[in-house]
Amino acid sequence: MKVIISDYAVSMMEDHDYEFKILKQDHPDWTIKSITYDPENLTKFNTELFDADALITAFIPVNSQLFDKAPKLKLVSINAMGFDKVDLKSAAEHGVRVCAVSDYCSEDVAEFTLSLMLSLTKQLKAYSKILSSDHLWKYSALPAQKRLSKQTLGIFGLGKIGQKVARMAKGFGMKILAYDPYLPPEIAANLGVTPASATQIYKEADIVTNHMRLTANNRYFFNKDAFNQMGQGQRPFFINVARGESVDENALLQALDKSLIKGAGLDVLSSENPDLENQPLLKFPNVILTPHTAFYSINSIAELQRISCQNVINFFEKKFECITNFIDERQEVTK
Repeated sequence: MKVIISDYAVSMMEDHDYEFKILKQDHPDWTIKSITYDPENLTKFNTELFDADALITAFIPVNSQLFDKAPKLKLVSINAMGFDKVDLKSAAEHGVRVCAVSDYCSEDVAEFTLSLMLSLTKQLKAYSKILSSDHLWKYSALPAQKRLSKQTLGIFGLGKIGQKVARMAKGFGMKILAYDPYLPPEIAANLGVTPASATQIYKEADIVTNHMRLTANNRYFFNKDAFNQMGQGQRPFFINVARGESVDENALLQALDKSLIKGAGLDVLSSENPDLENQPLLKFPNVILTPHTAFYSINSIAELQRISCQNVINFFEKKFECITNFIDERQEVTK
């Protein structure tokens, strides 16, 4: 029995000791390998994958090309909540099950979202630049912003993270609108959140924050038309802590250049391995860019490693009912 832990260099955790401990605790005979995924040189990865029974990953492309190189593969355990890098149809065709982590960091991401909201509204990056570069000690160097209790927050995706953001934002006295066509209306009602269309949010929100799971239907959801609508409304701050491919980055750049939005807080980009030396978003004093770190805490990392590894153990021990979030196309587990 062989388990591979692999991802891009920028996404690989520095220490896999905890994962090795979990996987080997009751199965000391299992072979566990951690391998950096280098798309420019896949020789080592493919060699190790060839006789692997399970793969633990978050961001590498899991598709027919990968499955063709892994004839023994039975399970892909996604150590993340999103699974947009997985070709589920191909997984089913190759007889490979796929599971993901249902929740391990919703509280952390919600806290991070509020951090970005406060940092953008209070213009911390721009003030820091004025002080360090211009040596200017002047509060009125930047335009005053409304306090949060006088602002409207528009949430896209009112799942676990979106709901926590709503509860935290309620503590600041914000009015909250939410777009989520799949959400039972009673959930929004219990939160004191008003369901709204995307157009209504673009028109009324002072801050727009994205927490939607990426699907084929909402890829590049925030496009030129969306940002133009924001520009005709309150010119909101825009926050994305979900998936980078939810946003058309060229349209976002144009929105910033044309001041259709007041600024942006981005924890994700369209690539998980971005070219930062040539990244135009870094030039804006009203853009806060972080390296997909919203989830990152001591607590979340431990949970992420534990759950994704326990899913592997449960699968090969045939404890299918204990696995979190099977996501492939089949409805029944063959026992």
